[in-house]
Amino acid sequence: MTKAPELRLERPFYSPSEVAELIRVHPSTILNYIHAGRLYAIQLSERTYRIPARAVLKLVAPDLARPPRLRERPDDAVDVDSFDRALRREHSRRRT
Repeated sequence: MTKAPELRLERPFYSPSEVAELIRVHPSTILNYIHAGRLYAIQLSERTYRIPARAVLKLVAPDLARPPRLRERPDDAVDVDSFDRALRREHSRRRT
C-alpha cells in the first residue's frame, strides 16, 4: 500500500473505490480489508459499503488517528464480576 502525499479527507464517508484511489490500491483490496476486519465500514446493502474518514485515517496513518471520545460514563461503580457471570451465561446459551 502506498500512502498518498498529504492525505486530505474532506468528507465524512467514502466508498471502497474512493479509498482505493486515495491510497493507490485496487478496490478489491479495500473490500478484502473490510471483510477481514482490518478496515471498519458500514454496510448499507448487500454490495454497498461506506467507510468513515476516521477509519481511512486509521488505516493510512494510525499515529494520526485520534481515539474515539468517551461519550458516556457509568453513574455508579461497575460490578465486573456480575458482568462476567452474565457474559458466561450468555455464551453458554449460544453454544447449546
